[in-house]
Amino acid sequence: MQLVSFELRENATDPRPHHHSMAEHTLGFETLGSTTPGTRRLGALIQLGRHAGSVVDLNRALAVKLASEDSGAPEAEADSLVPSDMLTFLRCGARALEDARAALDFALDALDQFDAPDLRRAGIVEPRRAVRLCAPVPRPGKILAVAQNYAADARERGGTEPEQPILCLKAPTSVIGPDDEIKLPSVSQQVDFEGELAAVIGRTARSVSPEAALDHIVGYCIANDVTARDFENQHGQRFIGKSCDSFAPMGPALVTTDEVPDPQDLGIRTIVSGEVMQSARTKEMIFPVADLVSFASRLMTLEPGDVILTGTPAGVGAARKPPRWLSDGDVVEIAVERLGRLHNYVRRA
Repeated sequence: MQLVSFELRENATDPRPHHHSMAEHTLGFETLGSTTPGTRRLGALIQLGRHAGSVVDLNRALAVKLASEDSGAPEAEADSLVPSDMLTFLRCGARALEDARAALDFALDALDQFDAPDLRRAGIVEPRRAVRLCAPVPRPGKILAVAQNYAADARERGGTEPEQPILCLKAPTSVIGPDDEIKLPSVSQQVDFEGELAAVIGRTARSVSPEAALDHIVGYCIANDVTARDFENQHGQRFIGKSCDSFAPMGPALVTTDEVPDPQDLGIRTIVSGEVMQSARTKEMIFPVADLVSFASRLMTLEPGDVILTGTPAGVGAARKPPRWLSDGDVVEIAVERLGRLHNYVRRA
């Protein structure tokens, strides 16, 4: 599944008809209240067919599914089983994931049987143009960034391969989504890009072994570990240099682990304003994802919704001659196999 956090755009809601179609009576659409634009919801991207790219509201789809099964309080039960908030959903564990899959399957079957406009009016299926995608986990409990995890990246910046993972924290308030802009702070003139694979924790991990570590990951997404190098290097402010507002773009979706059988066999590329800056495969990591999760879990408890940024390949702006810093008007695109593409425009704050 490709899970997303989304909001309806202000002008996206269609007026509700005063009558109910046969599909609405059959599926129990009349049980649903309206969705307020700007309210954050949990969804899944439709990947195939003529509705590919549309978003299924999983909470509403499950409510209608339960109504069709004569559940006494379908909306309340849906809120309990598949909460509309991503972080709450992840904390519900494997059962919530199973119910979300069932809701998605129900919506896809309904698309085959009934008119898409009925599902649209019910707020179950939304066209991509009608929604604003947020970061898959809009406010993680914590974000761990990994430094120098690709040998070529370590070498090009004058370092050597570390003997153990180098971790630092990144503020959750730095997270933005694929429809948001990277804002360059006025106090920094050396803002850099770092295209990365992000792993999202789905089960509490405490002192887990590398062999069991991947079982604690719910899925993966694309991330950009944007960094103010002048603060990180010249002033020794690594946390602040990585934690400015908008310095953690993530998205477009949280792709569950069943669709990513091997996180160490993914191509990753970063393109800035049309120029390829980074190109590598995740097998080039010094410490694989499983080792990162295991190492971190021995130092702190990892909780559902925590995010690990697994390191960036060679080619960052700081290592180029002359350096290539982000500037107003740039477009940063990061592509990772199986995960899609993350686009963000850059603006001077």
